[in-house]
Amino acid sequence: MIKHLIFFLFLINFFSVIAQEADSSISLEDLLKEVTEAKSEEEKIKTLLDLAEFQYDRNFSASNEIIEEALKLIGNKADSVSLQQLAKAYIVKGVVYRRKAEYPIAIGYYLKAKSIYEKFNDLEHISDVLHNMGMVYRYQKKHKKAIQHYKQSIKIKGSLKDIHGIAAGYNMMGVSYRQTKRIDSAIICYQKAKKMFRSINSLDDIQRVNNNMVAVNLRQKKYEKALLLVKENIKYAKKYKKKYSLCIAYRNASNTYKKTKEYTKALIYIDSSLQIALKERFRELTAKAYLRKSFLQSKMENYKEAYNQYRIFNRHSDSIFNIENIKKVQELELSYRFNQEKREVELLAKEEASKKWLYFILFILTIVSTLIIGILLFRNYKGKERRLQIKLEKEQIQKELLDQKIKVNEDETKRLIADNTMRMEFKQELLNRLKKEILPVVPEEIKQKVNTLTSEIQMQIKTEGKLSDLQNRIIEVNKGFEAKLIELYPSLTKTEREICTLLRLNLSIKEIMVVRNSSLDAVKSTRYRIRKKLKLASKQELESYIQAI
Repeated sequence: MIKHLIFFLFLINFFSVIAQEADSSISLEDLLKEVTEAKSEEEKIKTLLDLAEFQYDRNFSASNEIIEEALKLIGNKADSVSLQQLAKAYIVKGVVYRRKAEYPIAIGYYLKAKSIYEKFNDLEHISDVLHNMGMVYRYQKKHKKAIQHYKQSIKIKGSLKDIHGIAAGYNMMGVSYRQTKRIDSAIICYQKAKKMFRSINSLDDIQRVNNNMVAVNLRQKKYEKALLLVKENIKYAKKYKKKYSLCIAYRNASNTYKKTKEYTKALIYIDSSLQIALKERFRELTAKAYLRKSFLQSKMENYKEAYNQYRIFNRHSDSIFNIENIKKVQELELSYRFNQEKREVELLAKEEASKKWLYFILFILTIVSTLIIGILLFRNYKGKERRLQIKLEKEQIQKELLDQKIKVNEDETKRLIADNTMRMEFKQELLNRLKKEILPVVPEEIKQKVNTLTSEIQMQIKTEGKLSDLQNRIIEVNKGFEAKLIELYPSLTKTEREICTLLRLNLSIKEIMVVRNSSLDAVKSTRYRIRKKLKLASKQELESYIQAI
C-alpha cells in the first residue's frame, strides 16, 4: 500500500514538472504569436509589455528593444489604459537599467511609474514599484532604506492577499538582512518566502530563494549543502535559458569553491559568470566578477594578473558607485516629492474653489443660527433673572425670620444671664457666711467637709462668672463669623455652628457642657462631626482652625 502511494506521488510530481516545462517553452512562443496576431494597437502594446517582462530574465537585450517599441506605440496618449501601459513600461525599463547598474535612471523610471499608479490608486502596482525601489537601494548598499521599502510593499501585498508578492518581498528582504550580517533574520525571511512559493508552485522563485540561500550556507560553513544548491540552480537556469539567474548561479559556484580554497574551479566559474555579464551588460555583476578574479589570481600568486583585474574592477565600480549617481538618485527623490506636493496643492485649490458656495451657505446658516441662539439665550437670561429675583425675595423673608429668632434667643440669653447673676450673688453671700460664721465654730472632723463644700461653691461661682460676660463675647465673636461659616461650610447644622462659636471663645469641653447643658458624649460627638465636615487632618487642632477663620 505504502509503495503504491509513493509511486502515485512520484507520478504527480513528475507530470507537474513536465507541465511546468511545457508552459515555460510554450509561453515565449505564445507571446510572440500574440504580438504578430494583435488586432489593435492597444492589444499589441499589451502583448509587447508582457513579452518584455518575460524576456528580461532570459534575453536582456531583447527585452530592452521590445520595451522601446512599446513606448513608441504608446507615444503621448493620455487615456487611462495608455497611462497604465506606460507605467508598466517604466517598471520594465527600471528593471533593465537596474540590472545595468544605472541606478539613477532606474529610480527615475520607478518614480514615474509610481506617480501614474497613485493617480489611479492602483495599490497592487504601487507595491511592485516599492519592491523594485527596495532592490535599487539594496544594490547601493542602503539596506535600511531597502528594508523599509520591502516592508511597505509586503504590507500592501498582505492587504491584497498577493502571496507571490509577499513571498518576493521576504526573499529580497532576506538578502538585505544577510548583507548586514543579520543571518537569523535572513533565514526567517527565506523560509517564509520558500514556503509561500511552494504553496503556489512557483519553481522560478524557489530557485531564486535557493540562489540566496547559497550565501547563507557559505557563511555558516555548510559548503556541501551550498554546492548542491549551486549545481541545482545552474541546471535550472540553463534548462530555462535564464541568463541573469545563470550569471548569479555561476558567481555563487565561484564563491563556494573560493570558500573551500579550490581556486582553479572558482576561477572557471567566475569566468563563465563574467562572459554572460559582459554580453548582457550586467554592469554590477561585471564589476564583481573582475574583483573576484583579482582575488583568486592573488591567491594563485599571479600578482600581475591580479593587479590588472583589480584595475578593471575599479573602472567598472567607479562608474556604478560614484557620488554623482547618489546625488542623481537623491535629486530624483526630491523632485518626485516636490511634484507630489505640487499635485496635492493643486487638488486643494480645486477643492477650495468648489467649496465657495458651500462656505457661503454655511456662513448664512451660521448667522441665522446665531440670531436664533441669541434670542433663546436672551429669553433664558430673562427667565433666570426672574427666578433669581423670586429666590432673593424668599431668602430676604427667611433672613428676616431668622433675625427675629436670633433676637428672641438673645433676649432669652440675657434673661438667663440675669438669673445666673442673681444666683451667683446668692452663692457668694452663702459662701462668705460659711467662711465667717460656720467654719470657725464647727469641729475639726466637719471642717474638712465644709472646706470641700466651699471649694465646690467657689468653682461654680467662677464658672458662672465666666457666663456672666458670655453674652457680650458671643455678640462680639458672632459678628460675621456665623455668616462666613454658612458660606464656607453650608453643611454645618445650627448646633454645630453654635459649638464652633464657643470653641472660638476658647471654652473647654466641660465649660461647653455647662453652657449648653449637654452631656460630655454629646459635645464630643458634635466636635467629631464638625471635624469631619471641615475635612481636618488627624494632627490638625479644631480650635486653632476655627480661630483662623
